[in-house]
Amino acid sequence: MEDLKPIWRVNRKPRFTVLELGEYMAADDGPRETILRNMRYERLSRSLIYRLLWPAVSRFLSSPTRDRRILAECRIALEEAIKGAQNPQQKDNLTYELNALAAFERSLNALEIGGLNLEKAAPRRLEIEGVTVSVRPSAHIRVSRQRGSDLHGAVVIDVAKGVDPKTDDAKARLTEGMTHSAIILHQHVVETTPEEGKPSPDHCFIFHTHRQERVAAPASYKKTYRNIEAVCRNIARSWDGIPPPANFDKKRATYRS
Repeated sequence: MEDLKPIWRVNRKPRFTVLELGEYMAADDGPRETILRNMRYERLSRSLIYRLLWPAVSRFLSSPTRDRRILAECRIALEEAIKGAQNPQQKDNLTYELNALAAFERSLNALEIGGLNLEKAAPRRLEIEGVTVSVRPSAHIRVSRQRGSDLHGAVVIDVAKGVDPKTDDAKARLTEGMTHSAIILHQHVVETTPEEGKPSPDHCFIFHTHRQERVAAPASYKKTYRNIEAVCRNIARSWDGIPPPANFDKKRATYRS
């Protein structure tokens, strides 16, 4: 009997993570077409999703003393999981996750969080002109002030190594993508900050652990955010017309609204 186990997931509505939408905003037209096709027709695989690392990083950041034991426990759990891996792919993913943990620990000085009050943050969906954006802050930030409202922000830690930029142009494009992601993160903070608080662009930032790069939302973010909204409107309008890849098999696809 033919194996018809699903290998594709078709997203009926446009959805991105905050990092993916930032990457899309910084891309040229050609790569944008590929990104949209891959987002609508998603290839199912044993992807690397940092099941152990992501929650450990969040717990570490929000712990009152930035307790290193949390990261040590994560390392032990990953090493045990590697020993019990059921197949080579799982072992490779767990090894990559362990390396990502080491990169995070090396990058802590560049993170520049001294003096900031970091709190636990729940994931949230942000709706931008018909596009659903998954925002999963590593922590929320609150800065108490003697005068004026407390400042509120958030940080997203990007632990994926990605592609090392070989040119200044490639490096600038990565930074541009992080800037767009930081602006979207700021919008999340705007929508979740209590009335007595004040959203702070300077405290909404993306941090890439492998490159040790920290990018905050600019103070003059409004024009760029309006452009993000316009791009999302175009994505929503064109979504149903995105052609599938040549090897797409609808018999082996599941559908998600």
